[in-house]
Amino acid sequence: MTAIVNTVVLKSDQHYGRKSPPRALGEVLRQIPSTVRQAIRMRFEGRSSGAGKRPQWLQAMSDIRLVAYGGDEDTVLGFECPRFRDAAPELYQQKRFDWASRPDPDDTGFDVLGDVLIDVAARNADSDRYDRLLLRQLARFRAGAKSSFREVGFAGTRFSPDRPAVLNEAVIATARSLSDDTPPAEPVRVIGTLDMIRASTQAFALKLDDGQEVRGVMIAGDVGQSRHLLATRVLILGRSVYRPSGRLLRVDADEIHPASAGDRFFSRIPSPGRRRLDVKNILREQSHKRGLAAIMGKWPGDETDEEIAAALQELS
Repeated sequence: MTAIVNTVVLKSDQHYGRKSPPRALGEVLRQIPSTVRQAIRMRFEGRSSGAGKRPQWLQAMSDIRLVAYGGDEDTVLGFECPRFRDAAPELYQQKRFDWASRPDPDDTGFDVLGDVLIDVAARNADSDRYDRLLLRQLARFRAGAKSSFREVGFAGTRFSPDRPAVLNEAVIATARSLSDDTPPAEPVRVIGTLDMIRASTQAFALKLDDGQEVRGVMIAGDVGQSRHLLATRVLILGRSVYRPSGRLLRVDADEIHPASAGDRFFSRIPSPGRRRLDVKNILREQSHKRGLAAIMGKWPGDETDEEIAAALQELS
């Protein structure tokens, strides 16, 4: 398999070069492989992570190796990473590719990660290049980036070392904000015509009665077992996953069944039932009050204990 060298440039106010602090450098090195892998999976499957064994094509595409370390003022890392067409040629032999345009066959995982960073930096709340889990993964760079490195630049085949896709504190803060804005996934029943199945990526497309298309991923079982239902009306049971804008990103399907006549009510794109609670904004607005006055008339009261505890932890 042919691999090319992709460059990661770490900028710091101390100009570490090849003398980076081991702990900070180690944290960045720990986060890069998982972030690249999630960006690849998001582009090909429409989700950034999944339970169970990773597909072979994903393992091959995300097989990156550190091959160079140096730099004078900036710390420069070199990673071998395969082009997509070399890592998984079978995905590029298909005439039709799921619901999105396929990445360029000469791209690597660093290119699709660069696309993610561009959309996050632009605060594109309707992007289909990331979901909430990938946004959280970007935020994990905060420890290494904030403590020692002020900027991490990613270069691939489309992003040059002189003009890399950048991850810095502003992009990390935007990723955290977009993650907070993303409505939680909800149980869903949706009816439509099963229009496409892609067994290699567990993906499917559903055409609703009004002509709109819903994209989905089979979470439980093998989507290929539903191939006999192609071009027929089906009932999808699963969870709806949303963009930060509140628009549907995909449906994570647990079951696909033939639809009955009484199910036509569900042939519509599901909307989020509620937005996520931003506890920080509520407390900021009420910072001049104490006790019950700080929450009376403000607290929605329908968040889980875990969501409230996580939000309060961020404030501490």
